[in-house]
Amino acid sequence: MSHEQPLEVYSYLSPTEHGGTYDHLRRSVDGVAGLDRVLIGYHSFGPDGLLLGTASLAHDPDLNVLIAHRPGVVQPTVAARMVATMSSLSGGRNDLHIVTGGAPGDQYREGDFLGHDDRYRRAGEYVDVLRACWDAAEPFSHDGEFYKVEDVRPNEMQLAKPTRIHMGGASPAALEFGASKADVYMLWGEPLDEVRGRIEQIEKTADKYGRPRPRISLSLRLYIGATDEEAWDVAYQDPAYQKWLAKGAEVSDRKHNEDAGRNRQLEVARRGERHDDCLWMGIVAALNGLGNAAALVGAEDRVMETLRRYRELGVDTFLVSGELGHWRPSLTPTVHRMKREL
Repeated sequence: MSHEQPLEVYSYLSPTEHGGTYDHLRRSVDGVAGLDRVLIGYHSFGPDGLLLGTASLAHDPDLNVLIAHRPGVVQPTVAARMVATMSSLSGGRNDLHIVTGGAPGDQYREGDFLGHDDRYRRAGEYVDVLRACWDAAEPFSHDGEFYKVEDVRPNEMQLAKPTRIHMGGASPAALEFGASKADVYMLWGEPLDEVRGRIEQIEKTADKYGRPRPRISLSLRLYIGATDEEAWDVAYQDPAYQKWLAKGAEVSDRKHNEDAGRNRQLEVARRGERHDDCLWMGIVAALNGLGNAAALVGAEDRVMETLRRYRELGVDTFLVSGELGHWRPSLTPTVHRMKREL
């Protein structure tokens, strides 16, 4: 199955990775040049992504950001104004990544005790209210399961262009939310057959709602060398992997009740470290399935061929990170080649 959509390549941006000043932020932003969009993450004890995103956009007129945002923290009408203000000021260079949460403790820190499936239902209503605010030409009211608002006025700061809703998740509740509401459905890296099955499932569920399936994003680390051997040498030296080896190299068999995607990652890792041509689950095992850890390892031609095979399955976007888990400018030539050839 192919899906002819223009390819986009994302990575991560941690604006405060070098420190907390604006000078530090500029240094971080300068390091991600050449990407279509960068994701600014979310957790309860980190700096605010909407503020960091606005400052980053002000520094670089070519930057596009994807802001991770958690429903249940602020009212959707408030979030809609924030996002619209950012869009108006930046010329529409911001999208939104809706994260419902896979770690209960981080939800509890912000006073959110709603259960897993309920959070996805709430997220669906949250997105409906966001879009109603953004599209409003006259006052409206909303009375739903989780939110009630009255006489919401059209925002003075309008979206410069549509803000796309991104999301991720592997549970049945996530599938229903993503297929019915998302513009971009984000997947962790998995073997080709598993990715094919996920895309078919998303497409079938979206069809049930009478809409085309969302764009598909696939998250992967890239370990690229002049030769396959060189790339594997770099991959095997990853500190997290070396620490895991020192502890005995056992793949966790724990089931995470709130994170179906993490369970899928660990299941693949338990089947073996290497899959298909060059997919490596070693960091997945080392990090107990947490985060973007599935990797492609090899010379650039080998990695490019595997990316092409994912693209033929219907992947529209790659969220890539570099040798140490973050974007590295050394990957810029690879990204240019991806945009040119895939």
